[in-house]
Amino acid sequence: MIKKTFLALWICAPVLFSQTNVDLVSNLNPYPSIGYNDIWGYVDGQGIEYALLGTRHGTSIIRLDTPSNPQEVAFIPGPPSIWRDIKVHNNYAYIITEQTGTGQGLQIIELSSLPNSAMLVETIDTWFVRAHNIFIDNGYAYVIGTEGGGGMHILDLSNPISPVRTAYYSASGYIHDVYVWDDTLVACAGSSGQFHLVDVSDKSNPQFISASPSIPGIYAHAGWMTENKRYFYGTEEFNQVDITVWDLQDRFSWELVIPTWETNSDATVHNLLIHGNYAHISYYYDGYVILDISNPEAPYLIGQYDTTPINRGTLDGAWGVYPYLPSGLTIISDTETGLYVFQFTPGDVPPTILHTEIDDVLNNDPITISANIVDNDQIVDPNMHYRTTFEGSTSEWFLVNDPDGPTNNIYEFEIPGQDFVKTVEYYLAAVDNNNNVTTLPSGGSGINPPGAIPPPELFSFKVINPGIPIITSFFPLGDTTINKNDEIDFEVVAIDTSGLELNYQWYNDDFPVGTNTTYHYRHSSFDPPPHTDVIKVVISNGYFTTENIWNVFVQIPTSVEDENNILSYNLNQNYPNPFNPTTQINFSIPKTEFVNLSVYNSLGEKVSELVNETKPPGKYSVRFDASNLSSGIYIAKITAGNFNQLIKMALSK
Repeated sequence: MIKKTFLALWICAPVLFSQTNVDLVSNLNPYPSIGYNDIWGYVDGQGIEYALLGTRHGTSIIRLDTPSNPQEVAFIPGPPSIWRDIKVHNNYAYIITEQTGTGQGLQIIELSSLPNSAMLVETIDTWFVRAHNIFIDNGYAYVIGTEGGGGMHILDLSNPISPVRTAYYSASGYIHDVYVWDDTLVACAGSSGQFHLVDVSDKSNPQFISASPSIPGIYAHAGWMTENKRYFYGTEEFNQVDITVWDLQDRFSWELVIPTWETNSDATVHNLLIHGNYAHISYYYDGYVILDISNPEAPYLIGQYDTTPINRGTLDGAWGVYPYLPSGLTIISDTETGLYVFQFTPGDVPPTILHTEIDDVLNNDPITISANIVDNDQIVDPNMHYRTTFEGSTSEWFLVNDPDGPTNNIYEFEIPGQDFVKTVEYYLAAVDNNNNVTTLPSGGSGINPPGAIPPPELFSFKVINPGIPIITSFFPLGDTTINKNDEIDFEVVAIDTSGLELNYQWYNDDFPVGTNTTYHYRHSSFDPPPHTDVIKVVISNGYFTTENIWNVFVQIPTSVEDENNILSYNLNQNYPNPFNPTTQINFSIPKTEFVNLSVYNSLGEKVSELVNETKPPGKYSVRFDASNLSSGIYIAKITAGNFNQLIKMALSK
């Protein structure tokens, strides 16, 4: 989880209970060995409700007029696919699938004969075979994530079994999902990390309006507008920020009012739909999650039911959610256990604490910890507890309140300035008028004062005085010369006196090539000798950097034999020798051979196998790392066909 900037709200829910304000009405798992994907709802002319449950081999239509005993009444086969998306228009279901190598185009299922039967009446593959999602609004279908670029097809459903394409929109690149209302569309633009607004008032000529700022590291997956069409709740699927909330009062600029809302279980969010003042979310292995969004800029957890109490894979669990059945029931699809029918009844919940997570502090000034604390009733006593650690000694807990009280639910708690090198640990606590206690991080308890018993995990920051990283050793010791086709390892060891984590970035002629403490250089055949490459490593602690630079001179072959790669069997003496703890071992072979290069100790015991594979003719360089070995004499032995050779190497620590 990446830290957010000081002003960004890092919103974390209280502990997710397996069941909160949600009652399980029933569960139906008709195809346990197949698996499931999306879900949608339908109501027939008799008022009977149905779940349209996507499976990995078709669509199951399930009758819900007895919610405690759902019954499958029809099944429409489809090509095998992990992904299947379903929407309904009038008495027809429109279904798409996406799977490399397979596809069905657009399936159209007539539902008007339910509960007796349902029938596949048309399959259309005129414009696409595969698609990832479909959205239907006001008689038009928007099909997105198709082959051939992943743009959006707009289909007029005036004739429900013979759609007409009015436009293909590609200005947003690959679109993973959309939300449409009236003449406006939000396009979730996948790996760009952006959400786009598109004007679709002219269905034959969609026009790009604006784009949200890109959020690095996310996949803009899906989302839904609040019912007043002002706020967009977006979800992403790379488990970085989970849910973002955008104010779209001005359609030409996106104001990020909540940079992240996420549960504290590290689950990945999937789909989110809004009904009234509640956001209903299929949250993979957190199951069914409901947020109260009566204040869209301060959502809080109001309900939850875990359909996967035993966590499976990251993308297993609750996949789809549909909260719009007239009965008030919510239906959920779980990837492995099928259909769930739930009754959500809002009730009292503990306070929710929204908190600013801060970075390490670089000065001795007082630190203000901001928190947005909300409840569906009344907050009684919010506070913060903190303690300090210095040179192994930890202080007692100190209690801090906000003497001025909240402003728009924002409380401010001040920690006095601390000496450099101190670590400050803290947590927040609140109790409501029903004595429900919440701590953040979760797990604390106690009423007098709230959170008197600390949670098992704490927030923390260090008061540091950053310095410049120091390079303590490097290899090679200076510029180096190699022959055409040779290889060499570069290595650097650095320390940071501030105790900060160091990041390494290697460059070959200013092109980034690696982020480890070592870099393996291989001469490129595109740069014939004589040629010089500049190898540079930049080491940073986030505040200061230091670097080391080598010139690698690739020399012209010294003989016709070298130029024509006429080589001999040879195992060169390692360099450096003696060494500590690494050394380079070079060898050559004149033809393709199975090569074994191993290292033995003085007792003849093999301690390392450096090469054990077939190699083409050429010169090779291998790095031997003896960090875990003791000082002494070691033998390197090469076997290539009938060729054998030994060298002695001295490890001196």
